[in-house]
Amino acid sequence: MKNESITVSEFNALINQTLSFAYPEIVVEGEVSSYKLSQGKWVFFDLKDSASVVGCFMPIFNLKSSLEDGMLIRVKAVPQVTKWGKFSLTVRDIELAGEGSAKRDFELMKQKFEKEGLFSQDRKRSLPDIPERILLITSRQAAAFNDFITIINDRWAGIEIDHLQVQVQGRLAAEQIEEAISYGNSKAEQYDALVLIRGGGSAEDLQAFNTEQVVRAVYGSTLPTMVAIGHEDDVSLAELVADVRAATPTDAARRLVPDKSELLARISATRQGMLSLLGSQISSSRAQLDRFYYSIELRVNALRHDSAEVFNRSCNAMDQILVQSKNHLSGRRQLLASLDPRAILARGYSIARIGGRVLSSSSDYSIGDTVVIQLHEGTITIKEGSNRKNEDQQSIQF
Repeated sequence: MKNESITVSEFNALINQTLSFAYPEIVVEGEVSSYKLSQGKWVFFDLKDSASVVGCFMPIFNLKSSLEDGMLIRVKAVPQVTKWGKFSLTVRDIELAGEGSAKRDFELMKQKFEKEGLFSQDRKRSLPDIPERILLITSRQAAAFNDFITIINDRWAGIEIDHLQVQVQGRLAAEQIEEAISYGNSKAEQYDALVLIRGGGSAEDLQAFNTEQVVRAVYGSTLPTMVAIGHEDDVSLAELVADVRAATPTDAARRLVPDKSELLARISATRQGMLSLLGSQISSSRAQLDRFYYSIELRVNALRHDSAEVFNRSCNAMDQILVQSKNHLSGRRQLLASLDPRAILARGYSIARIGGRVLSSSSDYSIGDTVVIQLHEGTITIKEGSNRKNEDQQSIQF
């Protein structure tokens, strides 16, 4: 009996059905080769080892790391046969495998973000001096969690800490961290800062904090961010893009809040210093005030002395002026008295007038004129007729 034939499409569908039943999802590790990007949407590359090669395909939105030829990776994929009869892996997720690949991915992503300005210092914000409530994103199982909480309570007990549990390594870590940051932003009015921490590990262990989705989530956080990943020498891209980078989770706790005992000691020392300075300033001001009052007293006394002296000199000057004025007035009076015609008349002199005109010469007189003679006391009027018979007649008026 002859076997019933099937079409090529049916054969491919049968193979894919068998593969999906036997291997619904498979993880394959290998080295990237022939990497290329098509139309900005699709990623094609080969995965190879020392003996074999398998083609891989994935949409670009599933690519969370930077790839290049030579990187060692693990892909989570679905095996299938294409309609063109080519066997390939449809990749759903990629995980870097090996220190070299992780470091290379770090450098490629760092260069990309530097060009975009994600690490610029101009955009970084300061954390509150003493936050009241923070959102902590980490794994409760990690030693970093216990270290952070212990130091916070030792330094500044009473700060409110809300913890979001996430995986800090592995395939789901980046997605969970991104979702936690998104949740924090949705409650931004409730928190003063967002803190993301984990302890040390290999480059592969820390890979989640170098992924594009975590870096962009930290960069776009509404809340001020502090990130501390790994040991002091470890540096992640999430730390570089954060507002504040701490060297370790322990350092993050120390930088987030002050030490209450140290702060109280500084406050006390500052208070004593201020009191001492204030006392010194008061003493200095008092001395200056005493010197000022003494100077004012000297000036007042000098003014009093000068005023008395000026007053005395003024009085003496006024007395001299008064005496001089009296003497001048007396001299004027004597002069006026000597010039008074009555004084001259008193000495026996007289004034002869004709018609009110004073006679100063005999030629001013004519026969028949009436002459009025003014004496010291009284006047005499003489009128002489045209004939000499009246020569003895006189008119005397007193």
